[in-house]
Formats: sequence, structure tokens, C-alpha cells
Amino acid sequence: MIGRASLIMVMGFGLILGYIAWNLNEYATRAVGNMSTYHYSTQSHNLAVAGANVGLAKLYQDTSWTGSITQTLTGNQGTGSFTVSRTNLSSDRALVRSVSSYNTWGSGVLHDTVDVIFDRTRQQSFSMFAWMTNFEGNVFWITNDTVWGRVHSNGALHVDGRPVFMEKATTSKSFDPRIGRGNNNAIFKGGYETGVAEIQFPNDISELISASTTGGRNYASEIWVTLNPGTSADGDGIVYIRTSSTGPIVDSISLSDASFNGALVGSSRVHVKGTLDGRLTIGSQGNVIIEDDVLYEQNPMAGSSNDLLGLVANQNVLVADNTPNNSNCIVQACIFARTGSFIAENYNTRGIAGELRLLGSIVQDERGAVGQFSGSVLNSGFSKRYRFDTRLNDPSFRPPYYPGYYVKTLAITNWWESYRVAFAK
Repeated sequence: MIGRASLIMVMGFGLILGYIAWNLNEYATRAVGNMSTYHYSTQSHNLAVAGANVGLAKLYQDTSWTGSITQTLTGNQGTGSFTVSRTNLSSDRALVRSVSSYNTWGSGVLHDTVDVIFDRTRQQSFSMFAWMTNFEGNVFWITNDTVWGRVHSNGALHVDGRPVFMEKATTSKSFDPRIGRGNNNAIFKGGYETGVAEIQFPNDISELISASTTGGRNYASEIWVTLNPGTSADGDGIVYIRTSSTGPIVDSISLSDASFNGALVGSSRVHVKGTLDGRLTIGSQGNVIIEDDVLYEQNPMAGSSNDLLGLVANQNVLVADNTPNNSNCIVQACIFARTGSFIAENYNTRGIAGELRLLGSIVQDERGAVGQFSGSVLNSGFSKRYRFDTRLNDPSFRPPYYPGYYVKTLAITNWWESYRVAFAK
């Protein structure tokens, strides 16, 4: 009995130890398998990330690049490849997608994906600048010039004297002469910066023109625009259109009409004067000519106001040389001259016209002159009194369809990584 019991006990222990050994071997096999799976997954994922970085490098060299790049990598860690492509999701969004393919032993081919999404978003409109130019020409900032709001030029800012810049002034080139050298004694209350990236002007005013034909007003002739404030109610201004300076009214627009989108464009010269109650952008495929004071019914300098006007010219915005403008001129508006200047007509031959008082912003291709000086003494035209409309610091507060700009580089807004499930060959 004892011998039989001992035999049974030995056999039992043998079975138990055998089961334990089998389990240990199974665990060891699984560990090796898990390690292999982790290795394969890591390699596949790293390939996808490497492809994404190749795509980013290509895109930063050439932001217009589209298409795909495939590379195969072979080494001690095995053989794999990635395909990276760039596609446009919309006019303002781009996708760089990298997909890896990694060959494994026994697990087929592993695929991983990395998606990088870019936005080329429009910034707040050009009205965010109190003053901006592509070129400053040969016009100088001088003593008694004071500008509130942001100042930027894609060219060099010329200084002769002691002008005051209340907010930050930036230039893509430099100051001429350098700050503190020669006659450059400018005062920068908000600091300054040189060598910043250029801000590109649009190639046309097509967005405004398109809006004027779909919910706005578009005129295929020279027009004279008179702004009328309407009643004491808010936002009920009226716009009268004529095809000559003293001719009959050929069209009228109520700014309280919800079907009017606020865009008004003439294919030729557009003359403007009057008082605005509401929001409106007046554009011209040629020149916009200011015939007399252009005012808001509610003056932002005197209290709250939601009146807002944009004067957008594909060429110049001019202050006319006429009787009303020869004894000061007040302009409350955002000025945009795409290929030209904000300029006073006959600034160097007209008589002394007093002050040009502007509340809003000025953006122009090349700085235009409004007066001629001997030192700080006005000889003809206007002396400047420009003030930035601080309401324009709010990026959502802009005249209807007022031009905006895009940054040159694409900004990464989303980065997504995913492991693909392996499948057999």
C-alpha cells in the first residue's frame, strides 16, 4: 500500500510539475510573441512618423507641393516603407498623411497612419492696422506726426524728426536712418521691430466684387454716392446713387434692409460723401474719391457706435481738390488702396487746405502724400491728424467683405496618430 501510494504521489507531483512547466513555457512563448508584436508595431509606427516628417520638410520647402512620396527602408530592423501625401481639404486647409507598411514574420504587414492638418486661416482684416504700406516711397514721418494703433510697412520706414508711434511699429526691412542715428529721433511708445515677415496684399478685390453681385450692389459706370443718416433710429441709413455729381438719384439702398449684405462696388470711379448710419463697404475697380466729409452718425470718439465704413479701391483713394475740401476734411472710415495710395489730389499745388482728420485705418500699396512741407511748415495741401479707431482691435469688427490677408506659412492645427491592425499577406 505504501509503495502504491508513493507511486501515485510521485505521478501526481509529476503531473502538477508538468502542467506548471507547460504554463511557464506558454508564458515564455507569449512573452516572446508580445515582444515581437511590440517591436513590429513600434517599427511600423516609427516609419509612419518618419514619413510625416519627410512630408513636413517637403511642405515647408514648397507650400504649393501636392502629390505623394514613397520611400523604402531596409536595415537590421527589417524592411518597410512609407507613403506620404499632401492633399487640400479646402482652399484654407491641407492634409499631410503618412501611411507605413512594415513586413513582419508571421503577422503579415502592419500599417500605421499619421495625419497632420494645416490651416491657412485669414487673420483679422487689414483694418487692424492703423497704418500699413507695401512701400513708403520717399515720404517721411516727421515731427508732430502722431499715430495711434499698429504700424507696419513691408518696406523701410523713413523718419526725419521726432514722430510719435503710440503702438508697436514693425517693418519688413528697416528704419531709415536707423533709430537714434541722423535725424531719426522717433518715439516708440509700444516698441518696434525690424525684419518681420512681409504681409502680402491680395491680388485683387474679387471677394468684395463677388459680394456686390450676390446680395449687394454693383454698378457698371462711374457713380456718386451720398450717405444719409436716415432717422434717429440706429442702423437705418440710406445710400443714394447718382451717375453724375448733380444728376437724379438712380438707386437708393436702405442699410436696415436685411437682404442687403453691405457691399457696394462701382466698375469705374466712385465718388463719396455724407454721413453713415450702419455698416457699409464702398469699393471701386478704379479710384474712390472723397468729395466732402465722410462721417459716422454716432461718433466713436464721443461714445458708443456701431457705424462702420470701408473705402476700398483697386487703385487710389483720393481726397478731391474742391471747395468743400479746401477748409479741412474729416474722414471716418477704413481706407484700403490695393495698388495705389491714399493721397490728396494736387497736394503739392493746391492751397493750404487745413487738416485732414481721419478716424479709422489706412492701408495702401505706396504711401501717398497729402501735403507739402518745408521742415514742419505746411506749404500746400493738408497737415495730417490721423487716429486709429480702437474698435478695430476686435478682429470680428470689420467693414463688410473688407480685404483680409493670409500668413505665408501653414500652421499645424491637428496631429493624429493611429496604429493600424495587422492583416495577413
